[in-house]
Amino acid sequence: MYLVYIDESGNTGANLDSPDQPIHWLIALAATPAMVTQIETEMLAIAGRYFGLRARAADFEFHGAHIFSGRTTDYRQLSVADRVRLFNELLSLIGRFGVRLFVRGINKAAHKDRARDKGYPPVHPHRLGFMYLVEQVDEWLEAMQPAPDLFAAREPIYGLIVADEQNEVRRDVVSGFAAWRQYGTEHGYRARHIRYLIDTVHYVPSQDSWLIQLADCVAFVRNRYGKIFREKGFHEARYSESDRAIVHLWRDLCAPLTS
Repeated sequence: MYLVYIDESGNTGANLDSPDQPIHWLIALAATPAMVTQIETEMLAIAGRYFGLRARAADFEFHGAHIFSGRTTDYRQLSVADRVRLFNELLSLIGRFGVRLFVRGINKAAHKDRARDKGYPPVHPHRLGFMYLVEQVDEWLEAMQPAPDLFAAREPIYGLIVADEQNEVRRDVVSGFAAWRQYGTEHGYRARHIRYLIDTVHYVPSQDSWLIQLADCVAFVRNRYGKIFREKGFHEARYSESDRAIVHLWRDLCAPLTS
């Protein structure tokens, strides 16, 4: 059994022309219950080292944008070096515990143009990216299935989706997911009958799930990494120290784990 935690970055709603946020990113972290328990323990310990008793407050959470900016109350107390170190500690957990990372990005302008050419209004980028991500994870789960055994029945390996609250298209995604399981996805390049992701999409507030918070940090870094390359390309001499930190976080800690 895998728990699949999904979060996003770069969401501008119905505005598909944002020059600053041209890509809507969705990421998924797939982990077994044993991995989840270990990561939760580690994240609580990390939070305790940096924030003391504040880490046990009901409204405390790790949030990628807040760690990066250092502008919120919790993170203002940390130096830039501490915030980079915190990011490193959090994202290193993915590789340490063998979590699988999935990434999908929707180019909003291209999506809008395709919809216009086909004569229909564009669906929300989150719904489209969510469908692509579901296809990708289900395909991976299919490859994970145990080989047939003539002498013993082997249980299939399933996944359950846990996602950050998404009020804009929550019902649309939930109803879409039910249809993808029953009839297959609509028009994805991996279009398939979703067989190994079960039940429904379980939405939770991010402060209630350490793994959603970790997914948020990964999504933020992926979005920021894309922004660096749009603006500065491979000209590393133009990178700021924060740019270099983001490139390291994505290139060394996340990208090698993507499916």
